Amino acid sequence: MDTKKAKTDSQEFMEKMGKLMSQALETPEGMRALAAAIAAPIESNIARKEITSLLLTKHNLPKGERAVYQKRPRLKAYFISKDGEAREQEVGKDEIEIPTHRVHSAPMVDVSILKHGNIGALTDIQTASSDEIRKEIDKRTLTVISAAVPAENVVTISGGVLTEDGLNDAISILEDKELTVKYIVLRGKRFNEMRAWDLDPVTQLELRQKGIIKVYGGANILLTSAADVNEILIVPDEEIGKMPVREPLTAEAIDKKLKFKTGWLIWSELGMGVTRPDIVAKVVIQP
Repeated sequence: MDTKKAKTDSQEFMEKMGKLMSQALETPEGMRALAAAIAAPIESNIARKEITSLLLTKHNLPKGERAVYQKRPRLKAYFISKDGEAREQEVGKDEIEIPTHRVHSAPMVDVSILKHGNIGALTDIQTASSDEIRKEIDKRTLTVISAAVPAENVVTISGGVLTEDGLNDAISILEDKELTVKYIVLRGKRFNEMRAWDLDPVTQLELRQKGIIKVYGGANILLTSAADVNEILIVPDEEIGKMPVREPLTAEAIDKKLKFKTGWLIWSELGMGVTRPDIVAKVVIQP
């Protein structure tokens, strides 16, 4: 069943999912079939809300291919380690191999939910799993981008509040390099501070438009809980790094089942790396 195309509120979708849920308790094959069915909507939910693919260039790795990319020898490169921390490669090399690691969720479900065909409860589990994986991917991406910003591209402001002058100073760092700012990444708290600024009517209207993406000075504002509340990242309209994908999202039925629960392991293997730290800027807010 192509759950990517199926309407999750349609009668056809409900009937197919209900059948898969009842069959899941009968045989291991039934559980695997249900795992395959829930993978597509989880992947779709992640793709709809994640911001990583907007900031880094996605590269689906052919089987056996190393995630090796060109970089400028005079620049450092940065990547995410297995534990989710940023690591750097020193200058002098003209390429970097970005390691890939698994990001996963392991949701458990009461067997009664499957037995009674409670599709609503299963949908809630799918949503929770997609949010868990998406937030971890975005967190890792913002961690490596933040770590990559060189000291000369950092604007530090005090007072505990984002200021218009501070943000404009960070934007001007990229503009002085003849770059156009494409994304401003920040937490909702800092965005609320922006809306309190005394701005021209057009900019105020752009900031108040509905939806995830707002606009400031021609740049799209990305609001995400994965961002550091005391940092605002400024990203240009040029490639700053790569997101190699070794394995796309996969859902597997767990081998060991508990008496009243069963579940799945939902995972993907990917990496994040920044090869052009010189064209990223950020604002750091201090008390």
